[in-house]
This record gives sequence, structure tokens and C-alpha cells, in this order.
Amino acid sequence: MSKGTPDWLIEADLFAASILGGGAVWYFRSQDDWYWTVLTAGGAFLLFCLAMYLRHRRSSRNRRHADRLSGFLVEAGQLRGRLNETPLPVADHDEWVDRVQKYLRDHLGKAYERKLSDFSGMTFHGDGSERFMMSKSLDG
Repeated sequence: MSKGTPDWLIEADLFAASILGGGAVWYFRSQDDWYWTVLTAGGAFLLFCLAMYLRHRRSSRNRRHADRLSGFLVEAGQLRGRLNETPLPVADHDEWVDRVQKYLRDHLGKAYERKLSDFSGMTFHGDGSERFMMSKSLDG
């Protein structure tokens, strides 16, 4: 599982870019040292570009996760529409649960997988039938 770039690293990068861009550039400019003025301005610009790239990469990854998770919800809705079938599509349901759990474990971490599958101590009200239990599983 890839955790991505931590927030503190992006924030530290932006902090360094602001120190270079806001402080060092104006200091060297006030000393009429154009070489260091241009060099620190270029460094600040490169650090800023790095921070924006890291934020964009994290945003793209989050968007991919959201798209995939919404796909799982669409599949759950389709399975919900099949609750009146006889026999119940239990194999399709179990396959869906396995795919969701694998995705959550591999891409978001074990804690998310556990939140999906851990119903310990919960009491579901209903008729206790297989149809009802499958409906509750799809609802989350």
C-alpha cells in the first residue's frame, strides 16, 4: 500500500519556498547582489512547483479512489435490485464483498477493510432471512 506524500512534507516545501521567495530574494536584492537574487528566486520557484506537483499527484490518487469506490456503490445498487431473484445471487454478492475488501485493504489500509466487515456486537432487526442479511450487507 502506498501512503503517498505526507502533508507535512508539502507544507515544509511551501514554507521553504516562501522563505526563499519572500526573505532571501529581497535580502539579496537590497544588497544589489543580482546573482543570488536570481538564484534564490529560481530556487523558490522550483520548490513551489514541486509542492504543486505533489498536491496534484495526491489529488489525482484521491480522485481515483473516489471513482473506484463509487463504482462499488453502483455495483451494490445493482445487486440490491436483484434481491427478489430466486435463488438469491449469493455468489455474486460474496464476490463483490471480496473485491471491495481487497481494494480497501490494498489501497486504503486494513483499518478500512475492518470497518466494512466488522459487524461484531451489532444486532440487525429484521426477519433474519438470507435475503435480509444480504440487503443489510449491501447497505453497509
